[in-house]
Amino acid sequence: MGHVELPLLWVKSPEMQQILLTLQDALNKLSEDNFPNPLSADNILAANSLTGSLVLKDYSTPLKKLAWREWPIELVLAPQPVATTSSLDCGGFWVFDPAKYPGGTWYFEAAIRISNASYIATAQLKSGANVLASVTTRNTNYTVVRSGAVTMPTAQAVLTVTLASNNRAGTAYLWTARMIYVP
Repeated sequence: MGHVELPLLWVKSPEMQQILLTLQDALNKLSEDNFPNPLSADNILAANSLTGSLVLKDYSTPLKKLAWREWPIELVLAPQPVATTSSLDCGGFWVFDPAKYPGGTWYFEAAIRISNASYIATAQLKSGANVLASVTTRNTNYTVVRSGAVTMPTAQAVLTVTLASNNRAGTAYLWTARMIYVP
């Protein structure tokens, strides 16, 4: 049995340190003796499936029957807002494959703001140099803005998010960007 020591000095939050200490303690005391009544996976899982007859039940529902109105797919979810006074590639690197999303409508959505309402913050969804969607605001508070329907690539393509300000005197901020899929 190995021994785990987590690098707690790197963690500033006392709450997170306590969580990591609890995990470290549990891992270091892990033993087969902690499980007096072993249970074989063969008793849990049905043959050739991921659902079993004893513990797991098959409650699967086809996704189309869930009637979700829209599905968010996060592209940029920064721990701190991204900011620029010119143009900045924010990442959001996503390989879109149209074969995996047949039908439906796509929208681009971003939470953005600008430091001065005289200027414009713009978030763009791009495939290479091609702009697929763009949203803008002059709002100095974070505003979630949604594009019109996006014409998605017809072949597999890498999609990224760019943030821009139309003037160096105005700082554009982006908190999050995502795709919205409406089946």
